[in-house]
Amino acid sequence: MRAAAVVVAWVFSRALLVGFITGTIPYRDGPSVINDVKLYAEWSNLLVTGRFPIGDDMWQYPPGAGVIFALAALIGSNPVAATVGIVLACDLAVLVILLIAGQRRQVGYAAAWAWVASALIIGPVFIARFDVVPTLAAVGALVLVARPVWSGASAAAGALLKVWPALMIIALPRHSLPRGILGLVLASAAILVGISLWASGGISFLGEQGARGLQVESVGAWPFMTAQAFGAHIPTTFRFGSMEVDIAATVPIGLAITLAGFAVLGLMGVARLLGRLEALSPADVALTALLVSIVTSRVLSPQYAVWIAGVAAVTFLDPASRMRRVVCLLVPSVLAAQVIYPLGYGSFIGGEWWAAGMQSVRIVLLVIATVLALAIVTRSVLKSPQSAAVESGA
Repeated sequence: MRAAAVVVAWVFSRALLVGFITGTIPYRDGPSVINDVKLYAEWSNLLVTGRFPIGDDMWQYPPGAGVIFALAALIGSNPVAATVGIVLACDLAVLVILLIAGQRRQVGYAAAWAWVASALIIGPVFIARFDVVPTLAAVGALVLVARPVWSGASAAAGALLKVWPALMIIALPRHSLPRGILGLVLASAAILVGISLWASGGISFLGEQGARGLQVESVGAWPFMTAQAFGAHIPTTFRFGSMEVDIAATVPIGLAITLAGFAVLGLMGVARLLGRLEALSPADVALTALLVSIVTSRVLSPQYAVWIAGVAAVTFLDPASRMRRVVCLLVPSVLAAQVIYPLGYGSFIGGEWWAAGMQSVRIVLLVIATVLALAIVTRSVLKSPQSAAVESGA
C-alpha cells in the first residue's frame, strides 16, 4: 500500500509537470521550457541519417545522447512528445529501482519519495531536458555497487550520455574498484564501437567546449552578476546554448575554478585508492564528488539539479548516510533555481535585485552544502584505517 501511494504521487506530480510544459496548467513561461527538446528534435532529423551535428556549437553531448534523440524520431511522428515520453519512462525506471532497493534493504520508501518530490522542487525543467536518462544510469551504478562490473557498466552508459555519471565509479569500495573500472572500460568500448558503426562524428562534441566561458548561473559568474545588480555594467552574450558573462577576466577565472575541481576530485580518488573512504556510504562519496564537479563547473544549468536529485535520493537507501544536512541545504537551493529559471530569468539577466538575491541564495546554499559534504569526507580521510574499519563494521 505504501508503495502504491508513492506511485500515485509520481503519476500526479508528473501529470502536473506535463501540464506546465503544454500550457494546459498555468505556469509562467512553462511552454518555453520545452525549447531545448525542440532543438533535440531538429538534431534527430540528422541523427537518423547516421550523422552527428558536426560544427554545431549547440551540440555539446557525448555520442550516447545522439542515440536517445534518434530514438525519439523513430518511435513516433512527434519527436518532441517522444523525447518527453522517453524521459518519463526513465523517470519511472528510477522510481522502480528505488522502490525495489528500499524494500529489499528494508529501509522503507524514503528514497522513492525523495525522487518523486524532487521533480516538483526542480520544476518543469525536470521533464523538459533529457538529464533524467543519464541520471537513471547513475542511480543504477550506485544501487549495483555490490556488483562492481555491472556498476561500472552502468556508469559507462551514463557517461556516454552526459559524462558526469562516470564520477559514480568513485563510490565503489577499494577492493571492488578494479572490477568496476573493468566494467566501465568494457562497456564504454562496446557502446562506442556500436555507435561508430551506426553514425559518424560521435566525438565532435569535444571540439565545441574548449572556448566555453562562464555561464551566467555558474558559481564563478556569481560575483559578476551580483555586481550587475548593484549597478555595474556586465556584458553578456549567448554562446554554446547559454548566456555567458562576456568579460575577458572570466577565462582565467573559469580555468582556475575548473582546475581546482579536478584537484579536489583527484584527491578524493587518491583517498579511495588508499582505503580512506571505506567508512562512508558509497552514495555519500558519489554525492560529494558530484557537488564538487557542479560547483567548479563553468556552467550551472537548472537541469543539473536532476543529477543531484538522483544521487541524493540513493543516500536515503542507507540509514548510516551522513548527507541528511547536505540534502536539507540543497532543497532550498534547487527551489531558488526554479525561481530563477524559467520564472525570473529575464529579471536575472537584466540585473534586477530580487533575482540576483535569489541567485545568491541558490549559490551560497549550494556552496555550503558542498563544503559540508567535503568536510564529512575529509573527516573520514583523516581517520586511521583501523578506526575507519571499525566504524564501517569491517
